[in-house]
Amino acid sequence: MLCIGVDIGGTFTDVIVHQPRTARLAEAKTLSTPADPAAAILDGLAKLGVSLAGVDRFVHGTTRVTNALLEGAGEPVAVITTEGFRDVLEMGLGHRPRLYSVKEAARPALAPRRMRHTIRERTAADGTIAVPLDVDDLDQVMIEISAGPARAVAVCFLHSYRNPDHERAAAEWIGKRYPALTCSVSSDVVPEHGEYERFATTVLNASVRGPISDYLSGLGDTLAANGYRESLAIMTSSGGVVSTGQAGRLPINLALSGPAGGVAASAYVAGLAGFDNVITCDIGGTSTDVCLIKDGMPLMTNHGTIAGHPNRTFQIEINTIGAGGGSIAWRDVGGELRVGPRSAGSTPGPACYGRGGQEPTTTDAHLLVGHLDPDGPLGGEVTPRLAPARAAVAALAARLDGDLADVALAHGILRLATVKMTSAIKEISVARGHDPRDFVLMPFGGAGPMHATALADELGIVRILVPPVPGNFSALGFVTAQARHDYVRTVLVDADADGLRTVRTLVEDLRDVARDQLTSDDGVEPDQVTFRLTVGMRFRGQSFDLPVPVDDLPDEPADLVAAFHTAYAQRYAYLRTDHPVEIVNCRLTAFGPQPEVRFAAPPDGPAPVPTTTRIYGAAGWTEATVWQRSTLTAGVEITGPAVVRETGSTTVIGPGWRGRVDGHGNLLLERSRR
Repeated sequence: MLCIGVDIGGTFTDVIVHQPRTARLAEAKTLSTPADPAAAILDGLAKLGVSLAGVDRFVHGTTRVTNALLEGAGEPVAVITTEGFRDVLEMGLGHRPRLYSVKEAARPALAPRRMRHTIRERTAADGTIAVPLDVDDLDQVMIEISAGPARAVAVCFLHSYRNPDHERAAAEWIGKRYPALTCSVSSDVVPEHGEYERFATTVLNASVRGPISDYLSGLGDTLAANGYRESLAIMTSSGGVVSTGQAGRLPINLALSGPAGGVAASAYVAGLAGFDNVITCDIGGTSTDVCLIKDGMPLMTNHGTIAGHPNRTFQIEINTIGAGGGSIAWRDVGGELRVGPRSAGSTPGPACYGRGGQEPTTTDAHLLVGHLDPDGPLGGEVTPRLAPARAAVAALAARLDGDLADVALAHGILRLATVKMTSAIKEISVARGHDPRDFVLMPFGGAGPMHATALADELGIVRILVPPVPGNFSALGFVTAQARHDYVRTVLVDADADGLRTVRTLVEDLRDVARDQLTSDDGVEPDQVTFRLTVGMRFRGQSFDLPVPVDDLPDEPADLVAAFHTAYAQRYAYLRTDHPVEIVNCRLTAFGPQPEVRFAAPPDGPAPVPTTTRIYGAAGWTEATVWQRSTLTAGVEITGPAVVRETGSTTVIGPGWRGRVDGHGNLLLERSRR
């Protein structure tokens, strides 16, 4: 039995193969092939000597949705909405990024006005039908749409989150008469109040639904032609997996599937190691993604954005900044050093790639200070070259200060990048009422472990857990992920006995829907389904709700209000216990069984003998030991400064830190007492 996780990014395709019986992990990284994504997958499997005929589970994550939306490459979408609400998408929320700018240009609407249409229908705020759906009006609108450039239709009616009957009737009518048009309805995509956010998210979904459905279908056919006989599972932004049918119907849920895989893997691996509170730090070539995991669960949000437009789907709360291995160091107009957000990408890449890059990046800085091996290929693909990296850094040093040594500037570049990453972590910890010193730092990605001890020193964190295969860790998360579906319903009731009764009835209905869907879509037995419930609550008069996790709904409304007060005080350090409370929505997450993924413990045997190198830090050049992670045995203790090398990543252990391999193959680093 083999389980495979594949993360297809814009530059590289990461492949992880896990054999549960032996706990064997194998990894491969290949260049992505956008024209034929399966080719990169097959290339990676060939490198590992794996045949798809022997694979029992295949989980896939992709940046295809995000890239299409960021590049504006989705299909043209026609919007059908309630009469009088044609311009909701253009009006937005009325926010002005620069309040006093008289030259502020409005962001183009997701659909131009000529492709936004209205029909006579109206559902009231309580779900009753105020104006019946006018099918003749719909017929005239669809004649006009079918004659235009639209390839997809988004049906977004007012208050459909309360009563979706009109949207579903319209979608059924469109599907029968215009089968060539893909149709998305807002009550399926985001059944929550907030017209602009719901409409925008539905249009985003509609624009990529056709291409993503075709892509997933083609990928499944190619895998089947090469011997794979099971169903293909797709990673979602919430950290779970769904069927290809569900993913093709709601592709907007795949927008963060890659980063979500790393967070899902972090929660699983950290849980095995005995750590429930973790801050993840995924440092790739272009960006750094950080997330906070509290009590074994990542923080979630439904207030994401893509290309400046709202994405209201339920997703892991990931904070992203433009600082990664390819981030370019530069001099601003004031003569100060800056790092990122501009990146060298993979073409030409960092100067050390020797592919024509002239500007220094953080990867070049790591090479100059001794963190990277000049004789070892990065990710198994590119051997770094010291001379062009040194020339690029020296050129920047000349522009900043003619007396600044290139290695000192390289150290400064890394220091500045670390400060930017530290700020990103504080945004999801300190700014949310969490002390980072109470958490374990979990770095991964190609560059994550190189910054780990420096980040921990900045934040006061005393433990770091470097997981197995950190360079391909997101793909590992696909293997550990369980089937998951998220459901939400808006209720907008007072937090009293009547309101609690309404919510209780709705939750029971959602449980039945969840069991049926997991059984039909994912083959999960009803008694294997588990649930997690959160209730969105707010003080009366507020515009935003706060999710309150509960094991189950309490018998008394006062107990639910008390839980809201506790969550509110933790988040905002402020509380008004005398103000009325409302229940805005209830959100149910249903899970299938957790896949059993084990990791090999370090072998017994004599301790390997490290080599030595020199690395540059705040105190200048110091001698450091060099270890190969694959040779580390049980009981070996590594004292910093040290460097641990492996395929796809490098761990730098700073002074004052010591490390060892735990029973699950993680590299556990701990700060010595100061």
